[in-house]
Amino acid sequence: MSASDYKATNQASKKGFGFYATILALILSLAAGVYFVLIRGTFGLDSTHNGDCYDPLITYLLFGGAAVSLVLILLKKYGLSSAVTSIAPGVAICLFVHKCYWYVVDVFVGIDEKHGFDPRFIIFVALVCLAFVVGEVAIYGRKQKKVKA
Repeated sequence: MSASDYKATNQASKKGFGFYATILALILSLAAGVYFVLIRGTFGLDSTHNGDCYDPLITYLLFGGAAVSLVLILLKKYGLSSAVTSIAPGVAICLFVHKCYWYVVDVFVGIDEKHGFDPRFIIFVALVCLAFVVGEVAIYGRKQKKVKA
């Protein structure tokens, strides 16, 4: 093996910051999906209709986005993979906001004032928002190929 072959092999095996950010976003998306399934999207002490924020589509987006991203990583389509790790949690956040609107309003208006936000709600929102933000970082953290003019 010549020195130039070794250098080319060594550079090809190095992964950039965007790759590892994509992997982290994938893991966070899976963690958010598992947590959402475990708590069944129910927040608050009384388990009323306003505290039931479960929507299977949110779960499908989080798990499906992670699975598609993993397949794209295996196919070495890192740019698409980082986009999927950002888009899937982003859409899941939008659906979650739509689904749990009344729970948030109850807490802010004071109907559930003495209890405040359920810690399960805060943990899920933190996980899914972290997955989205890290996915965005993965998109912009990728090394861009320089085009010669």
